[in-house]
Amino acid sequence: MVSKVNFAVAPGEVVGFLGPNGAGKTTVMRLLLGLLRPHGGSVSLDGPAGYLPEVFAAYDALTVRSYLEFMARMKRVPVDDAGRAMEQARCAPLATRPVGRLSKGQRQRVGLAQALLGSPPSYVLDEPTQGMDPGQVVQTRELIRSLAGQHGAAVLLSTHLLAEASAVCDRVVVIVRGRVVAEERPGAATDLEARFLRLVGEGELT
Repeated sequence: MVSKVNFAVAPGEVVGFLGPNGAGKTTVMRLLLGLLRPHGGSVSLDGPAGYLPEVFAAYDALTVRSYLEFMARMKRVPVDDAGRAMEQARCAPLATRPVGRLSKGQRQRVGLAQALLGSPPSYVLDEPTQGMDPGQVVQTRELIRSLAGQHGAAVLLSTHLLAEASAVCDRVVVIVRGRVVAEERPGAATDLEARFLRLVGEGELT
């Protein structure tokens, strides 16, 4: 259950959404995307949003290209945008591979590519670098920054990695037990870690 959650993400901004497991992050993101209906208050998006869920599921028998072309049709964007999205998410070399034969990090890049289809004005990314190797993590963080900085998108990024929030985000929102307890600039990773632990109490970041 979430209550008194109030924040906004401006165009050209990356906002980190932080909190311990079970704090309500996923619930808020589902409300934002219209997957859940709030009992009170209001939620709004400026146009469609590209969404990467924490657990990305796809049709394993399809090749990467076929899957992204299918998703382009579902989103009613040009089918040939699949090629651009694959290039942007750096999964073009996987185009002919069945999704079911990809590693966790490779699947995550395909999930990111489907979020990029149609170049929406907003993105909701739940643990986007999960399962990626260090090189892929760096590339994905650069992509996230470019979505905001070069393309003017509004990006909401949920992550358990405080170093990632510090490196990528313009601002962080911390939620604990369904309530926002802080909204501020991330600062250095070590400083953010200390502030985060003071806000949520002792806990293990996984």
